[in-house]
Amino acid sequence: MTRLGPALRLLPRLTRPTCDPADLLAAARRLCAAGRAGLHLELRTDDRGTALVVEEAERSARADLDDLAVAVARSQQDMSPTGLDAALLRWLDTRPVTDAEALRRGIAVLSWADAAESALAWQVVVHRGDDVVGWVPHPFTPAAEVLTVRAAASERAADVVVRCSVEGPVLLLDADDPLLATAACSAPEHVLAQASRAGLRLTDARVVVTPGRPVAWADPAVAARLAGETVEPCAVLPWRSLADLPWV
Repeated sequence: MTRLGPALRLLPRLTRPTCDPADLLAAARRLCAAGRAGLHLELRTDDRGTALVVEEAERSARADLDDLAVAVARSQQDMSPTGLDAALLRWLDTRPVTDAEALRRGIAVLSWADAAESALAWQVVVHRGDDVVGWVPHPFTPAAEVLTVRAAASERAADVVVRCSVEGPVLLLDADDPLLATAACSAPEHVLAQASRAGLRLTDARVVVTPGRPVAWADPAVAARLAGETVEPCAVLPWRSLADLPWV
């Protein structure tokens, strides 16, 4: 046996599972037949192929089944009918957020304002299952309604359960979904009060933010050191400037 023999025997174990498009089509048909209240689900076939389409109020999403099969194969091991049904339900949870849902359940968090991840902005998100989905105002959404949604999301952010812990000169904020940890920044005075109760006096706090990661509050020198040590894009800003950030 060559030196490669033992390694070659491992190849079947390393091979990624594949998703049979016919099995996924069957799962999509089951999803459309079962339906979900408030949603219109259907399969559409055109010159681009067969796609699963979901429509809800003023929003819609389309997923080409071939592309969806590739995404499912990359994300999970279970290709049984039950596994594929669950995968499509997870896809359904990523559908665009309607204006009504954003008003009813939206939470204000910090996210990147640009693709270069160089600036922060506030965004309204909705927590669905294991996903956090961002809301973007529809072109026909009245400006007054956009303001109402954002104001409600900012108030709701105060109810998000955020864990606070002190590590030396740093206050860390974390949540079950790390993106939601930034929700506490909508009420920075409350964060400073919690730091004080924990024995940490932040006289001129800076906030170190990487959306999707725990948030650090510290004095300027410590915050600069934290930002210099991270390998991920991050933003450092005075806590008083949080309220002045734009919205996306």
